Amino acid sequence: MKTLLFIISLITFGTVSAQNINTLPTNNDLQLLTDGWYKFQLEGVSFDVEIQQGKYVKGNIFWPDGASYSGNLNGKYISGRGTYIFPSGMRYEGAFKRSKRHGKGSLILQDGTKWSGKWKENLKNGKGKIFSATGDITDSGVWDADERIM
Repeated sequence: MKTLLFIISLITFGTVSAQNINTLPTNNDLQLLTDGWYKFQLEGVSFDVEIQQGKYVKGNIFWPDGASYSGNLNGKYISGRGTYIFPSGMRYEGAFKRSKRHGKGSLILQDGTKWSGKWKENLKNGKGKIFSATGDITDSGVWDADERIM
């Protein structure tokens, strides 16, 4: 049974992390706003965000394709800790840097299986574990550029 779960986890997580995170539209008019929370739409994207010194700081963002993000921002980037939900329903919870998965985080598939570990520039990179939908560890190892190496 453990071998079967390992094979399924390799198939399941072998091609999943290729999806990119949507970009944040910006506008020079943001610099005219006083510091505070704002709700608005820009290029079809809905924002409920805090703005400081004309830059996004944190909040909730909803794209027309069904993707959403809740968490920290750094200017025009998703950066810091947060949760990004892909249009497919898959979600990533963890650290971001310049709108890419970077640092510790977990990618949770629609069926509840999860890869949890280190990321670098949107790719699994470092120690990680695969969990079944029931929370059992089905595999652990080391990844480099999205490939399991150990």
